Amino acid sequence: MKNNSLKNSLKYSTIEGSMWAFMYGMGENYLSAMSVFLGYTAIQISILNSFPHLIGSFLQLYSNSLVVKFKSLKFVVVWLSFIQSTLWILLIFILNYTQNYNFIFLWFMLYFLCNSLINPVWTSWMGYLVPKRIRGNYHGSRNRIISFYVLVSIFIGGFILKIFDNNLTLGFSVLFMIASFGRFLSTYYLRKKDEFQYKKNKVYNKFSYFLKNEITLKFIIFKTSINFSVMFLGPLFAIYILRTLELSNFILSLCTISWWSANVVSSKYWGEYIKLNGNISVLKISTIFLFILPLFWILSYYLKGLILISFILSINLMAGITFSGFSLSTFNLTFELVEKNDVAKYTSLLRLGEGIAIFIGALIAGAIVDSNYINNLFINMNFTSIQFSMLISTLLRFMCFVFFLNYEKKLKLLILR
Repeated sequence: MKNNSLKNSLKYSTIEGSMWAFMYGMGENYLSAMSVFLGYTAIQISILNSFPHLIGSFLQLYSNSLVVKFKSLKFVVVWLSFIQSTLWILLIFILNYTQNYNFIFLWFMLYFLCNSLINPVWTSWMGYLVPKRIRGNYHGSRNRIISFYVLVSIFIGGFILKIFDNNLTLGFSVLFMIASFGRFLSTYYLRKKDEFQYKKNKVYNKFSYFLKNEITLKFIIFKTSINFSVMFLGPLFAIYILRTLELSNFILSLCTISWWSANVVSSKYWGEYIKLNGNISVLKISTIFLFILPLFWILSYYLKGLILISFILSINLMAGITFSGFSLSTFNLTFELVEKNDVAKYTSLLRLGEGIAIFIGALIAGAIVDSNYINNLFINMNFTSIQFSMLISTLLRFMCFVFFLNYEKKLKLLILR
């Protein structure tokens, strides 16, 4: 009976993730494109993509308090997911009746605060539900299925925007309506998964425990640094494609489809590689490719026509493979570094570091792109401020790789223990 219950929970988890994929693919994925369409500046878009994460990263430190209050991981995740599904309806209203930046900013705050509270609790819930012996294969398979549906939803979303090219307000409204419905279905299947009751008498380590431990602290520093370096390019991607390269929303959609296609295909092979060689090996390989990727984006500026489109699609394929390996290996390592009881708290610390890094990195990157001084500095060099931001991203990612090499052996010893 217990095995059947576990089997059903794992099945429902994959289904709810597949429904979530439509919210992500037609919702979150197109928020930057919507911001560009509304005419916001690089610094405004950077703030939208980072400040809610910063506040959320502090707020999610109290996600464990929600679990203590309601004595249920499931209750917290389900209700916050339901709130998210209704927020997409609110965004449609804002988009159609007022496109004021302050209202959009407030929506971003509410939506991503929900995200921040959900993530550590959901991660902890999955840690209890999925047995260690199948964790690598299950998450690899689940991620592959979810990525496929994200890919499908992005493709449909790009097609919808192409149809409504002359009325993008309506186009985005259709996308966000589907995103809302996808999150609602995701919430329904979350309710069908097994509960894990919070036990007050269990021993839970304090946040200071992970900060005093050299390995867990350095893992936080590493992930924080990676997120900081990535944000010198990440939030500017839509601006680079739509404004700098002067390509269409459909090409932007194709870029994302390329990314997710590679993610779908490679996740299975990353899972198999992890089974044979371990998470640390995959983390090392993916970090190497991470610091190479921005160099290709810098080069793409000097290409034109079909060569340009083919080149940027190829970069996205490489990026999809790289981030698939990086995400899967770091996700699995979280469970190997701490005990199950501590996953929620440790994940909260990881996301706190990421939130701070995302905000500061995005803010600096936005300021660089909007800077008249930097734009004038490169005006006679056929080099742009956004390329300068990409160059900084490359150097920072290389420094992250060097940092990783310095504590790789200690990390291996902890895992083997």
